[in-house]
Amino acid sequence: MSLPPFHPFALEYTADPKPYFAEFHRDNRLVEVPDLSAFAVHGYEAVRAFCDHPQANRNLSDTMKWDEATLKERAARWPMIEGGFSASAMEGTRSTSLIRDLLGPEFRPRMIHKMSATVKDVVAKICAPLQYESELDAVKLIREVPLQVITGLLGINEAAEDKELFLTAAPEFFRGVNFLSSDEVRDRAEIAGQNMLSVLGRAVESRRSNPQNDLISQVIAIGNRLEGVTNDDIVRAVVILVAAGSDTTRLSSSLAVKTLLSHPEQFEALREDRDHLKNAVMELLRYEGATKFLVRAAVEDIEWEGQTIPAGSILLLSIFGAGWDPRVFPNPEVFDYRRDVRGSLSFGFGSGYCLGAHLARLQLGEIIRFFLDHLPSTATFDEEQITWDPRNLFLREITSMPIRVR
Repeated sequence: MSLPPFHPFALEYTADPKPYFAEFHRDNRLVEVPDLSAFAVHGYEAVRAFCDHPQANRNLSDTMKWDEATLKERAARWPMIEGGFSASAMEGTRSTSLIRDLLGPEFRPRMIHKMSATVKDVVAKICAPLQYESELDAVKLIREVPLQVITGLLGINEAAEDKELFLTAAPEFFRGVNFLSSDEVRDRAEIAGQNMLSVLGRAVESRRSNPQNDLISQVIAIGNRLEGVTNDDIVRAVVILVAAGSDTTRLSSSLAVKTLLSHPEQFEALREDRDHLKNAVMELLRYEGATKFLVRAAVEDIEWEGQTIPAGSILLLSIFGAGWDPRVFPNPEVFDYRRDVRGSLSFGFGSGYCLGAHLARLQLGEIIRFFLDHLPSTATFDEEQITWDPRNLFLREITSMPIRVR
């Protein structure tokens, strides 16, 4: 049976890209997507190279050829997501460097203990129905965990109104912030983003005058020792953590549960072998990745393995596809929680490595630990009942996955 024609945003590819991976890895070529002036990249070595390639910029505005009138129209319609909090601005050279300073080595150790305690408490509270319900929707059960964790770490949970506003706004913002989203999705993202940034802005102002034992206060303290750090810089750094620690984690958790229930023998073995839980988290991310593509822009013509990528082209880097490259991960179709996953690109590579990786791993590990404690390996789900969000262009988002627990 032949595959439907490949398109990176097609629902068939979102729901089950693995047959496409097998085809692309056989050819080991970049796949041209003419309607997007793009190339989809699935091979491990190519994805790794382009994650941090000197001729592949994360500032996507380099690919756009809009006239001045169009630029003004877009800026007027979407002032926030086309301005200082656009994907391009967030990935600009100064922003990237400063955010890494704010969330660098000094920050991470100081927050690990608080993160661990917060994640464990939130997972136990939110996932409690798993202990007594006979049927439930795994996606709806899990989806609140990452956002509840991040509001607790930020200290936003102290203000009930701001917390609810943030919980509603953050997912909508991240869905529409990329420049390839539809106008309708970007309209919703603009409103959501304004709400989210209002909440974060108020929190930053409050912590400057009244520091607390929370993430925002820690970032401010580090920023105070750096030159020229503004409130907007602090908010940008926090937004990066929110993105990695909430949206991607939420989607990865649902996919991880799907994988474990699809492999009951591995599920049961892991239940008795918790020493391999950290490795299992990385194998779960490899086997069913939530991120469809990282995006780069070719700022010059690039030659790769006999193919020419013209300047101005978009590069769609499939870190999920890279994890299925048999040259690096033999028999990629086999889920093995003991697999050697060193070199995984699930959190990117080089200067593009995800700054929220520790928080994401921590949350996913605690969710899996709770499911190992309370979900029988005999629990089942019906593949036909799983639904996907076709609007999410760059993430694989399951919107519903009913499971029979017992």
